[in-house]
Amino acid sequence: MIKHRKKLVSGKLSAEKRKALQIIEAGLEAANVAAAVKKAKLPALGKFNNIYVIGYGKASALMAEELEKRLGAKISKGAVVSTRKAKTKRIKGFKGTHPIPSTANVRAAKEIAAICEKGTRKDLVIALVSGGGSALLTLPAEGITLSDLKKTTSLLIRSKATIGEINAVRKHLSQVKGGKLAEKAEPAKLHALIVSDVVGNDLSVIASGATSADKSTLRVARNVLKRHRLLEKIPKPVLKHLRSAKNETPKRTRGCENKIVLDNMVSLNAMQKKARSLGFKAVVQSSELEGEASHVGRFLVRKAEVLAHKHRKPIALIAGGETTVTLRERGKGGRNQEMVLGSVADLSRMKNAVFASIGSDGIDGDSRAAGAIATSATLKEAKSKRMDVKKFLARNDSNGFFRKLNGEIVTGYTETNVMDFQLVLAWP
Repeated sequence: MIKHRKKLVSGKLSAEKRKALQIIEAGLEAANVAAAVKKAKLPALGKFNNIYVIGYGKASALMAEELEKRLGAKISKGAVVSTRKAKTKRIKGFKGTHPIPSTANVRAAKEIAAICEKGTRKDLVIALVSGGGSALLTLPAEGITLSDLKKTTSLLIRSKATIGEINAVRKHLSQVKGGKLAEKAEPAKLHALIVSDVVGNDLSVIASGATSADKSTLRVARNVLKRHRLLEKIPKPVLKHLRSAKNETPKRTRGCENKIVLDNMVSLNAMQKKARSLGFKAVVQSSELEGEASHVGRFLVRKAEVLAHKHRKPIALIAGGETTVTLRERGKGGRNQEMVLGSVADLSRMKNAVFASIGSDGIDGDSRAAGAIATSATLKEAKSKRMDVKKFLARNDSNGFFRKLNGEIVTGYTETNVMDFQLVLAWP
């Protein structure tokens, strides 16, 4: 799963790095979408005339393939949109774009909405939902063009808006998000299998809550744009739409059951089990980490150091969540690599320590890497090559740093998404 392992574990502290990668890999293996769908509990299928399948998100193609294996000819019709086309026969696969929506996404969303609208009281709609669905399931509200939506989305992404804030706006500019897809499925029974990629597993946030009652309001959406000084930059039709009370999202859905089948904690528990088998006192700090990536990384490293000295035994500090990066320059990297890079100086003050952080989807920012790994010796190695950690941080070029030091973790696209994993190994 983790590529170029030999390069990653070469040099100083190679045995320690090898153990860290084994623990990280246990987390990735636990985030198995196909296995989660295979064992997910479904309603009694015999009482329905038709079973329709819809899906949207980075993992929905794989989810659809597994569900079709499980249900076969029981599926009447279906459509899913993901970052690749699903290899299914009874469920139509669409390949969409992410994070900026395209006409391909709109075509897929129209098909998905049409399938939902076919449902009667005697039908079942199974929704396969995962992170990335906010962009992939795109059907602009009346009066708003795809161009309007793309511009608004791009402005929000470039701002410091959180994913929750971005989704609050997108939900109110859509015909399907914010519980509107659930409305289209009425009066059919809708059963959603959800892979969570958000802190706290908030159903109204995952993939913009298309099958969940919306907690946000038009006022909240407007305030997001105001807070990030975008009111005068967004297209006029978007602002007009957000000012009309008739465009509020549903605050209640009927006949819909949402089930989380996979989340970050499943992976953290697997990592803890693996760490214990390798002789560590394994502590799960949190599955809800947020904040500036480099600051969070320093906190984790320091916490692991304290625990190692307190317990006088090797410590594995495990955490997960979704941090952010304040962009200052246009270097290459992502929040996981930036987190590790920001902690290199703290690691150097310890005799034996390893820190790794990885995105479960295999994608960290705009780089080829999923994350990075560093040790107590990384700062010394960087100095020997005349590499200034502070300058790489200032340029937001964490990937440039770790590529030169063979510290980037590359997995390729994993077809799952349960946020990020962090691991600090520290010896007293």
